[in-house]
Amino acid sequence: MSNTKRKKKKPIEETVRKGLKHSAGFTWSLLINVLIVYIVIKLFSYSFNFAYSVFADVACDPSSREYVVIEIPSDSSSLDIGKALEERGIIEDKYVFMARVWIKKYGNLITPGKYGLSASMTYEEIIDIICHIEKEEEE
Repeated sequence: MSNTKRKKKKPIEETVRKGLKHSAGFTWSLLINVLIVYIVIKLFSYSFNFAYSVFADVACDPSSREYVVIEIPSDSSSLDIGKALEERGIIEDKYVFMARVWIKKYGNLITPGKYGLSASMTYEEIIDIICHIEKEEEE
């Protein structure tokens, strides 16, 4: 007789248990991967929308006819002004407003006072009004 060892056959329960562990591991891994892809897509979507709002001329509500009086104190930052505009429904995102002011370097040009602004105005129009920037009319 030879000294070969015979492999023991594993009981079916043990095989099923290992299969379930493998299946649960695969499912967990798949769930994590789907979650990562979802987060990446959401971040891309938010980044795109933010960049579009910063560089395109968009209005919060183009059909609005209502004007709201906003008072800008002398010690206001662009974020404070953006918060006030967002709370009154004139703009959609205070951070987009702050980014536009920063990009154009208009932070020092903002003039304190009371301004009649509307949700139908674009970010550019609002910034031009509160900074007293005169645009030349195209002929």
